[in-house]
Amino acid sequence: MNLAIRIAAAILSVPPDAIAPMVPMMAPPPRNQLEFEVRSEVNSVLSGSCSLAKVEEDAAPLFAISSEEANYVDCKSGLPGVTDAYQNDDNDDNRASTYGEITLLGSRQLFHHMGLTSKSNEQDFHFYDLGSGGGRLVIQSYLELPSVSKSVGIELSPSRHKIASQTYINLQESGQIKTIRNLSRRSWGIEPKEDADDSGIDLYEGDLFKLDISKATHIYASSLCFTEHMMELLVDKIEREATSLQMIASLRMLPLKEKNDDAKVTIGRHPWQEWIEMSWTKARGEGCPVYLYSVEKLL
Repeated sequence: MNLAIRIAAAILSVPPDAIAPMVPMMAPPPRNQLEFEVRSEVNSVLSGSCSLAKVEEDAAPLFAISSEEANYVDCKSGLPGVTDAYQNDDNDDNRASTYGEITLLGSRQLFHHMGLTSKSNEQDFHFYDLGSGGGRLVIQSYLELPSVSKSVGIELSPSRHKIASQTYINLQESGQIKTIRNLSRRSWGIEPKEDADDSGIDLYEGDLFKLDISKATHIYASSLCFTEHMMELLVDKIEREATSLQMIASLRMLPLKEKNDDAKVTIGRHPWQEWIEMSWTKARGEGCPVYLYSVEKLL
């Protein structure tokens, strides 16, 4: 939580969390003109393709899926490859198939709070988005952050994964990934690569609990509609498998155990909360609480 909020809270004698939701959503300022240009380019290539799709003459949400696919994602249809871990309640707003995403501005807030925008001598971060939807966060992280050498997303919905893959393919074929990535490198004072590799993005369709996360250094879990059992499984998976992890951000607090005999990493017991712009809060000019945890490897 930023210093201005803490100071204002102290002056008003109220908890910082009481003020944070009322603070206008702003991204960290760009370092220089080149970074401003990077953001403009990213806004241009990602804003339109990931927001609306034309269905005949009417504009419909691009991420709307059929009821059959929604049942598949919610694991009520009995389609193969789905376990009871995903079983959810009958509240439509809380189903796993419910869609919302972090905005482009919110992504920049997230990158800042996760330490992905800090320059260091060891910049080989692997960013993972668990529940990546249309893939915008995954693609944006690779385009804007030279510190991220690999950006990975996994999504259960076939339709949403298809949108993510097509967006990536379009940017790859047009050469925009290499162009924007090199512009980002220049904005960080890093020598651009004429043969810049555009294969630093991996988008998978499937079960996040089957994904190899051993190389992930930073994880974002779009967990708002996860069941309690899914949250418990997520914590267990991270503790057993995420041996390179430094930080995890989650839309819900993690149900941490006192002890896990199989754990290879330890998740910090004192998370901090930041308010980050999401698609469902943008119209109100507000943010959504995101919980950030430091992670350390056990000796």
